[in-house]
Amino acid sequence: MSFPRRDAALACRAEDTRRRLAQEAAEREAQAWHEVSADQGTRSLHVTCGLQTHTATDLMAWVSEQLLTHEDWRRDLPLLAAPDVQAHAVDGMRKRLAELLDDPTLLARYRAAMDGQAVGRTVPSLPYSDGLLVDGALRVRLTTARAVLEVGEDAVTLSAAGSTFEFAPEAEAVLRPLVDGRTVDLASLAETAGLALEDVAGLVQELVAGQAATVGSLL
Repeated sequence: MSFPRRDAALACRAEDTRRRLAQEAAEREAQAWHEVSADQGTRSLHVTCGLQTHTATDLMAWVSEQLLTHEDWRRDLPLLAAPDVQAHAVDGMRKRLAELLDDPTLLARYRAAMDGQAVGRTVPSLPYSDGLLVDGALRVRLTTARAVLEVGEDAVTLSAAGSTFEFAPEAEAVLRPLVDGRTVDLASLAETAGLALEDVAGLVQELVAGQAATVGSLL
């Protein structure tokens, strides 16, 4: 059975409206602006750029990972227990969560964690992927601009490209210029840090293996 012509037109318009509203809702949800304009009959290039935002949901997902260090957040939920036991369990979880949310540095810690996990632009360090030559002329740079360097009394920790590296305190002088976004040759890093060229090459090799750095003579 076919629709009359008028009813078919109304159905088509209703479907078009539904699709348009769904598209607008999806664009609003993605918090993106989308506008395409091209001259008819001529060649054009359409480039789409996106910005990743962070919401409270993202923060809480990270917070839940931090809370796994506490036993009451790893313990099975008392789903079949008496109401007072369930209330006690929820109260314990609430206190742990409140302690973490009361930390005034929480957002700064979250940002640092996200920066350390951000994957940079992977660049193959050919022909040094399997081993780095002890060559002072080789130049090195990090593959990400969001690396985080934390300096402690006994060690320095570099979080970059989704990996975490821990080195002796002397490595700070090697890592600091790289975290600042500089491209430096191995000889300069060794001289600045007062370390042997072989030691600096070994450190850089670890970063290259973890795809956190790239090396080459033409960087």
